[in-house]
Amino acid sequence: MLFFNHNVPKDKNTIQNENLKSIICLGDFFDDLLSNDEYIAKSAYLKILESNKKNIEYLKNLETDGLLKKFCKNHKADFNRILEIINKYDIFGNCVNEHNEKFINSKLKSEKKYLDTILKEIDPQIFLDDEQRRVVLTDEDFSLVVAGAGAGKTTTVAAKVKYLVEKKNINADEILVVSFTNKAVNELKERIQKQNRRFNKYGAIKMMQHAETFVIGIPEKKP
Repeated sequence: MLFFNHNVPKDKNTIQNENLKSIICLGDFFDDLLSNDEYIAKSAYLKILESNKKNIEYLKNLETDGLLKKFCKNHKADFNRILEIINKYDIFGNCVNEHNEKFINSKLKSEKKYLDTILKEIDPQIFLDDEQRRVVLTDEDFSLVVAGAGAGKTTTVAAKVKYLVEKKNINADEILVVSFTNKAVNELKERIQKQNRRFNKYGAIKMMQHAETFVIGIPEKKP
């Protein structure tokens, strides 16, 4: 198990090597990102990891050869802080997963009342289960939700739309809902229209008026 010391000074001004300065900046980025009370999407950090890959590999090679400590000393960098960042780089994806899990669990509690009644205007009997709530709260770049017929996929999409507009302040004009079946489209029309006036005023009306634009259909083969 790795333990990270966040009390190490992060002063980059005294460091005399650009590679080490970049690594300190990377460590600051890690700390700042993980300290935010937000869901962390992969787009928030993957490019940063990739851009620092060669630098990390170079410093890892120095550590393997037993030269990193001397290298840090010669360039006035804190060896422990550099080693901490190198180690954190390797497991940062896991750190993000842990952060996101804690975030969702926290929001499941703090937003419980909101999620309990998120679709009340449509049907007071609708009550999202735990998995549906997690889908609503997850703010990943791409999410694949696998569920069988009647499992509540349309209900989840409707709740997600409302959450994005009301809680994430997403402009309704920037939300595009696409379905493969006319039945699902009609259900989404009805639920989104009822649930949110602000969305109904903008995006939903466009979807209602030009539904065919928002439906991906596979033409039936003629016999």
